[in-house]
Amino acid sequence: MYRKLFIFTFALLLSINTFSIAQMRMSHETRVKQYSERLKLNDEQTKAVDSILSVSEKKFSQITTEDKTQRHEEMKKIMDESNIRIAAILTPDQNTEFQKMLDERKNRMNGQGKGVHEKPTN
Repeated sequence: MYRKLFIFTFALLLSINTFSIAQMRMSHETRVKQYSERLKLNDEQTKAVDSILSVSEKKFSQITTEDKTQRHEEMKKIMDESNIRIAAILTPDQNTEFQKMLDERKNRMNGQGKGVHEKPTN
């Protein structure tokens, strides 16, 4: 009885974790579509965001350091540069929504890696 419950619980947790990882690593096309829909981008803006994200992804793939802290810093720098470039092509209303998106992402990232009973600190 306990063994079946343990196996069921383990399988459930594994599937939830796999789903979470899949969401975090969405495809380039899905990310562009998400930005386009949520920010209500026009065609020109969508192409610009596509280009900005492509450049960022290429830069991410060129990070070679094994040091986690340094890798994190390099990735943050690339993301910050991308966010600045994206914000520059948006209207004021779109920028407001974009900042909400960034805040949501930051909140999700702050919760990542925390223990079950720990609350994220801001």
